[in-house]
Amino acid sequence: MEQIATVETLCPECFRKIEGVKYVEDGQVYIKKECDDHGFFKTLISKDINHYRKMEDCFYVDRARARAPLTDVEKGCPYDCGLCPSHKQDTCLAVIEVTDRCNMQCTYCFANSTQDGDTDPDMDTIRNMFEAVKKCSNDPSCVQLSGGEPTLRNDLPEIIKMGKDVGIDHIELNTNGLRISKDQDYFDRIASAGIDAVYLGFDGVSDDVYIQRTGKKLFDVKSEVINKCQEAGIGVVLVPLVAKNYNLHEVGKIIEFASNNVPTVRGVHFQPLFYSGRSPSRKEEKVTILELIEEIEKQTKGQLKVENFTPSLMPNAHCGATCLALVDDLGFIPLTNTSQGAMKSAYDVASKTKGSIMGRWKGSEKETETETESNSSCCGKSLQNISMESSCCRSDGGWSDFIEMSKNRYLTISTMAFQDVWSYEKERVENCCIHVVTRDGRLIPFCNYNLTNCDGKYLYRQNV
Repeated sequence: MEQIATVETLCPECFRKIEGVKYVEDGQVYIKKECDDHGFFKTLISKDINHYRKMEDCFYVDRARARAPLTDVEKGCPYDCGLCPSHKQDTCLAVIEVTDRCNMQCTYCFANSTQDGDTDPDMDTIRNMFEAVKKCSNDPSCVQLSGGEPTLRNDLPEIIKMGKDVGIDHIELNTNGLRISKDQDYFDRIASAGIDAVYLGFDGVSDDVYIQRTGKKLFDVKSEVINKCQEAGIGVVLVPLVAKNYNLHEVGKIIEFASNNVPTVRGVHFQPLFYSGRSPSRKEEKVTILELIEEIEKQTKGQLKVENFTPSLMPNAHCGATCLALVDDLGFIPLTNTSQGAMKSAYDVASKTKGSIMGRWKGSEKETETETESNSSCCGKSLQNISMESSCCRSDGGWSDFIEMSKNRYLTISTMAFQDVWSYEKERVENCCIHVVTRDGRLIPFCNYNLTNCDGKYLYRQNV
């Protein structure tokens, strides 16, 4: 056993702060920790130490803190979230949950949403939540409207418009798509209000997958949402939860489906199962980042390789991995590779991520400066240094056609390794840039907000 680090972590039973050890055994990376009251815990972090270290070698960020902290430090992280002055990272995406209600009862649900009750925040509360984002975070501001299922609110178009009036630069909608697929008038009102992108739950291309999680056949529903967004010129990001014994065998087909629906579908954002809320606690169902991207390489027959996935624009090398690829008639042209090393830039990580969200996920050809920078490599070369005859770009019309393809025929394939109470590392949370806005106007890192102990008790959700 080789110890590689110590980490500040939590007891999965009582949320007590304890010290953990990160170590290597049989080439795999684990965290082990022990609580005086509840004993010993061990969690797999990565199945390959070489890949784990390579991701760290390819990672570089500079940071900007939040514009203004909203809470004081009393008990220390993770108990003073708000954001507190010790938080090291500005907000790249603020999640505003406009309802706790949902019109499905999924087997996996980190929010533990139900069909019961109606405790939706009123419009004044939501306005204050938008204003908290503007107060705490640096511009530009990106907000995801979430829940529950946001489309259960008839006044969602008014909420979107209010966010724009407050000055939110980018608003995306996290939805299961049920209402949008059936209610054209409602969708038209959302589109007219100025929604910038749809973040669509999309677990597979077969109804067998959806029946296992929801008891419903939903593939046609998902397809109809994409069709409506295509007609409206709104970008879509497909968001599959991924778990073993569920849909890991379909990740290649999901990417293929996405590529066939470019440019309306702008990306696929895989979210491996983490233990929060209403989620089974069987550890054998968890998928590490490396296991996921190995399956992607296998199921795309090597068109997208493990080395094409570099650390995401997140505050930690192990928070996620991203591949940028162009799509043509022959398949994929990956633009990213770990062999390029860390891409240094004057932009801080939150600015990069906001530029990525606003540029690559929005349903338009307009690119931000940050997106152009992110797309500025092909097969390990700078775009400026690729000749028009370069075979790697496969553009029959030469350089101008390749540039046009890079605007309209790209796909972002990414994965986010959310932390749960077993894999928790305080350092990662202190640098988190995805924050949930509470109804009293605080901003709490996503992994803290959804943290659930062994008994299903939340640290923050349902307690704020």
